[in-house]
This record gives sequence, structure tokens and C-alpha cells, in this order.
Amino acid sequence: MANRTIEYNPVSESLVIAAKAAADIKSGVAVALTKDGVKLPAAGKIATGIAIPGDETIHEGDSLTIQIKGQGMWTAGGTFDAGDPLATDAEGLCKKATTGQYILAIALGSATAKGDLVRVAVVHAGYSA
Repeated sequence: MANRTIEYNPVSESLVIAAKAAADIKSGVAVALTKDGVKLPAAGKIATGIAIPGDETIHEGDSLTIQIKGQGMWTAGGTFDAGDPLATDAEGLCKKATTGQYILAIALGSATAKGDLVRVAVVHAGYSA
């Protein structure tokens, strides 16, 4: 048998991943990757990333692109300031993280109302103390 060289590089520089929606999901919201596909995460819990804004709604079974690191846009669930750590609410919208909530991103701009599309840095910083 001939010698074989196998190269394996587990490091990916990609800022996004693609996955199938397990339910209808609006774009610009936090999502969680599950064994069944992509769903909204529970409020304040771990999210995989943000469904990249595009079509208004991604339908169940459709493929979507998820921002998992770097800078992106996230729809606000209320008001907050640039520099605030952000967690997800029950709708997948971003809000200022409180104690015990998973910090998915840091706000790079301020939100003045629910529905504002805000630039964020996806950081996966763990749980707020």
C-alpha cells in the first residue's frame, strides 16, 4: 500500500456558516443551531449567531446564513448604548445583557427603539456576572 499524506486543518477563518431553518425565522435575529436545525434561542441563553439580514423571513427548511463572529447587524429589542454587552430576548432581538445571560455580542452603536438595526461585534463572551 502506498504512503498517504492526510492534511487536516480544523481552523476556519469563515465569519459565517450555512444551516437549515427548523422553523420560520426573521432575518437579523439571534439563532441557535440544534440537532433539528436552526431555531430561536431561549431568552438570555446561548445563541450560535445572528441570521444575516436579507429576506424578511426565512421559512422552515430553507437554508440561511448565520454570522458566528466578526462585525454584523442585529435587530434591537429595546434601547441600549454603544459598548453595552448584548444578549438575546425571546424574539431573538438584542438587548443589554443582565446577570446570568449569555453575551453574544457587544454593541458598536446605540439603539433608540425596538426594531433598530444595530452594528455589533459577535464575541461569544460567555455569561454575564
